[in-house]
Amino acid sequence: MFLGVDMRPAIRCDRQAVSPVIATILLVAITVVLAAVLYVMVSGLLTPAGNGPQIMGVVLSKTGDGKNWSLEIASTPLGLSPATVHLQLIAPGGQTAVYKTFSTLNWPADGAVYFGNGTAIVAGDRLLVDAVRYPTDYQVLISSTTILYSGTLR
Repeated sequence: MFLGVDMRPAIRCDRQAVSPVIATILLVAITVVLAAVLYVMVSGLLTPAGNGPQIMGVVLSKTGDGKNWSLEIASTPLGLSPATVHLQLIAPGGQTAVYKTFSTLNWPADGAVYFGNGTAIVAGDRLLVDAVRYPTDYQVLISSTTILYSGTLR
């Protein structure tokens, strides 16, 4: 005979744990929290990070007669207009020879002109620059709020 030893099993066999009302509230709360976390994750993935790259693709070549540089726009960010985009030509010594918007370029005064259709700059538009006035090694900058293209006449 064992004295003082409780013979009940070590694991409780209670039929009740958490009340059904509390269990339902916990399940709903967990579901709402998981749905909110999932929404934040997915909406962060779908939201664009910015306006995209601000770079302009330009193909630089000489015209057939060799008297002019042709800068053909191959790609460009959306929303640029000739009135807001600048052409800057910089001499090898660092002096700026031209700094004007595309729309105000004048061939006799500037030795450069913009050819485009419409109010927006699109692929296929081009700039013509006098190769006699601006020989090799002049730097070309095309900018708006940032530099869109940088190259050297060669």
